[in-house]
Amino acid sequence: MSREEIFGREEKLVEEEGKKGCGYMGKIVSYPGGKYEEVGSIYMDLTSPHCMLVLGKRGTGKSYSLGVMAENFAKLEPEVKENISVVMIDTMSVFHGLKTKNVNDYEVNRLKDFKGLSPKGFGKDIKTFMPKLALEKYDKGERPDYDHLLQFPLKEVGANEWLSLFDLDTTDPEGIALMKTVREMEKKKEHYGFSELYDELDRQTEGKTRESLKNFFEQMESLKIFTRKSSSFDQITSGGNINILDMSYLGRLKGYDVRNLLVSIIAEKLLKKRTLFSTLEMQAKAGMLDSDLKKKVTENPVVYMVIDEGHLFLPKKGDTISSEILLDWVKLGRHPGLSLILATQEPGALHESAIRQSDMILAHNLTAHDDIEALGKARQSYMKEGKDIQSIVSKMEFKRGLAVLFDDKTRKMEMCRIRPRMSLHTGMDASAMPEESRKESFKKKKPPKIPSRGSS
Repeated sequence: MSREEIFGREEKLVEEEGKKGCGYMGKIVSYPGGKYEEVGSIYMDLTSPHCMLVLGKRGTGKSYSLGVMAENFAKLEPEVKENISVVMIDTMSVFHGLKTKNVNDYEVNRLKDFKGLSPKGFGKDIKTFMPKLALEKYDKGERPDYDHLLQFPLKEVGANEWLSLFDLDTTDPEGIALMKTVREMEKKKEHYGFSELYDELDRQTEGKTRESLKNFFEQMESLKIFTRKSSSFDQITSGGNINILDMSYLGRLKGYDVRNLLVSIIAEKLLKKRTLFSTLEMQAKAGMLDSDLKKKVTENPVVYMVIDEGHLFLPKKGDTISSEILLDWVKLGRHPGLSLILATQEPGALHESAIRQSDMILAHNLTAHDDIEALGKARQSYMKEGKDIQSIVSKMEFKRGLAVLFDDKTRKMEMCRIRPRMSLHTGMDASAMPEESRKESFKKKKPPKIPSRGSS
């Protein structure tokens, strides 16, 4: 396999840096005469700003591919890796296994065929964050591995975000009182907790309005995410790490979309922070800054935010608390160095701007008409009839790891087989079969044969 393709990287940068700062995704696949062949290697740029989609119906390997990308970030050259922060929004608790080497015999044996890779855990590079309330639901001694609590100062949530979370209008009595109370607190206090917020509610409101708002905030207090001062933000955005935010327990907890609220807080702070320092970064490259300011630039790495089940955060219809800020990332993130990777099994339910603005799409098997039709929004002028996203994806086999990668920068399209994970994939399907039986079947199982395109 002599051919190598680098996706997401402009030709000039390829000439200057080659594969430095790229991740090995797997093999290029071709079907000459209807026969499956592996004809080269495929790499992905991990240093430039990207808006990327990872698509495919359930079980085709979306989360697995995200795990491969995370491993590639961890394997970057140290001088490159320290300038990148990866924030992974884990909605199904499937990325903890990145810390542990792969023990799946079938996948371990296949690794050897992918540039001689071997099992490896990335514990030093992976930092996991979990809500305190989720940890308390486990029995003592049975808590999952984690590094930090997921916490944010109460003051990080603005009045508009509370209104959206509680589904209040600015003209509602509760909405008017909430805005007045929160804004008064922001003026008076650098930091504040729920007890101080309740005191301000007592001063600003009365009767049913006060009781209603207090009930809302008491439910938020019980989540144990919002504190007076403690914040996970600096740890979450530290350079050189893959930071996994396990939000699987949250969802619509207490009837409110807490996950979207947290993503909104993180995304907005990062946009402001990176926009502020992008100018300094340009000046640092031009040699216009002193050493102290150069240090500040290195303390503000470029960011890749990876969101599994992206349609829950940036839907096609309606708005979520995080919709507006994520659209800013999609449309404005290139200059400040903010990349967004969205994975979804329902591209038809994803906001059209996310599809239209994507410069890379990794598409696993899709069969639903609405989802294949949605990909038509990403059709570019260089795609010819029969060789566009819709045509190719609609003809793909249903095989885990088989995907098509589209790159708007280089105008390339390639079918590929995503490489096996070096670390343990914990997103496997649940099964009622006894564990020992499943272990034996894994050992006996042969690699699946991929039929020709013409087979049924």
